[in-house]
Amino acid sequence: MAETKFENMGQRAGEQAGRAADKGKENLQSAASNVAGQVKEKFNEVTSNAGHMASQAANRVRDTAQEWASTAQDQAGRLAGQAREFAQDAAERAGDLTRDMTNLIQRNPIPAVMIALGVGFLAAVALRRSST
Repeated sequence: MAETKFENMGQRAGEQAGRAADKGKENLQSAASNVAGQVKEKFNEVTSNAGHMASQAANRVRDTAQEWASTAQDQAGRLAGQAREFAQDAAERAGDLTRDMTNLIQRNPIPAVMIALGVGFLAAVALRRSST
């Protein structure tokens, strides 16, 4: 009888140990499943954040490039305007000089012809010396 009592106790202890093992196994599987779910959520969150950050960086790069292009275009426009003004000023001055020279020659034709002959003579002498 004592043996059956111990056997029953052993059997109950074994059953309880089996139930505890099964419960531990279920708890472990549940915990592993929870951890896997949390890891998956964090991974999705990190990849989503990384994609968002990459998109923001690309937008910033695009915006900066557009600003630089706009600035370069503005500078080119300003330089072109300055070049036009310079060319107009030069053309006006050349026109003024031409009118002044024409007026001077018309008022003093003989000295102008004498100066032209002198310049021509000096040019001829200089060319002759350089060719020999």
